[in-house]
Amino acid sequence: MLLGGLKLKNMEIEFKKAKFTSNQIVIKKRRENIIIPIEKIEKLLYAKFSIKNYLSLGFGDCRSPGALYIYLKEKINNKSMYCFFIKYNNLEKIPEKIHKKIKFYIPGEPW
Repeated sequence: MLLGGLKLKNMEIEFKKAKFTSNQIVIKKRRENIIIPIEKIEKLLYAKFSIKNYLSLGFGDCRSPGALYIYLKEKINNKSMYCFFIKYNNLEKIPEKIHKKIKFYIPGEPW
């Protein structure tokens, strides 16, 4: 990823509910953070589930958050899927290595 003409190898960006690095996602929880290495991620799905949100994606209005679903190859803390809300604009800022794995939900198409 380029930022001001410089290539960033170990990019890291932090939001309210999660932190993204080039090789892992850290989900912030009250008791303990959940660290998910990129190698353990089976697929990522971003979905905004209302008519208003669906139409706003087409017109570029990205104020309302959608859900990022993280499906795992193997369980972490006895869970095979994690989910949290993140705004689409913030999703565009995450490291490219993770961003290119995200599939965007389109009604009528299988996940």
